[in-house]
Amino acid sequence: MSNELGKSIKRLRTSQEFTQKQLAEGICSQSMLSRVEQGLEIPSVLIIHNICQKLGITVDSLLSLSQLDSPLIQLKKELHQLYVEHDYEILYTHLHKKTLAMFEINSQESHYYFYLGVCELKYKNNNQNGITALEYAFSLSKSHSDQALISSYLAATYYATSNEIAALKHLNHCLLFLNKQDFSSEFLPAIYFHVALCYGFVADNLTAIEYIHLGIDCCKRQTSNFYLTYLFFELGVLFIRTNRKQTGIRKIKFSLELSAYLDEQFITAELSKRRKEDIEYANNHIN
Repeated sequence: MSNELGKSIKRLRTSQEFTQKQLAEGICSQSMLSRVEQGLEIPSVLIIHNICQKLGITVDSLLSLSQLDSPLIQLKKELHQLYVEHDYEILYTHLHKKTLAMFEINSQESHYYFYLGVCELKYKNNNQNGITALEYAFSLSKSHSDQALISSYLAATYYATSNEIAALKHLNHCLLFLNKQDFSSEFLPAIYFHVALCYGFVADNLTAIEYIHLGIDCCKRQTSNFYLTYLFFELGVLFIRTNRKQTGIRKIKFSLELSAYLDEQFITAELSKRRKEDIEYANNHIN
């Protein structure tokens, strides 16, 4: 149990971007926290209580997370995989199977409302419901990387709905996070993509292209396909807007081929519809 308890504390600490020194401050020595995380020492009840307070969870939640077969851990893995695979239809279905109650019990509702907001945007095409859920997720989240990801969705959606003041607030939050040069988050490609969309909305196409390239480079570093199809498609759209029609059409074609190869059925359907619209735009506006 001590080994699993230590792993849970370390996982929660890193997800909230605490260093060992920061978490241990005022509670115990850093060396002791290190031993606890390695499973070499069992902390006292008081230390566990103080650690939980600092991490913003209950002692019961920590003990629950320390079980190998914790239902919450399994649920989070399942929802995360559906999100990464862009399977929003199944993800939306899973969210309506008493999922919220499990997150509430463990004081992690921000995850639920984030997934719900994404599904409202991408699957239900309901911007207002998506914004409501994501704003609530942002208010509950305590992780800087999670907040930046949520803000990226909100910034792009606010621009799409002509709310520039709210969009700028969340865009600035994303840029502050990206300026820290923390490349450990697997969600960086998605953040870069949404930031690029924001600049595209205000017709700053060259800056948008820069962020698209940063997102693609990030995918290569992480050896991840997460958001790669979207990035290449949007790069094609931006090339078309900057009078590079043939290059843009090739990028769009490549993104659809990549989507089909990766068997991303939802993305393939979404981008195939957009492809027609963007090529029509190119034919009507670009010589």
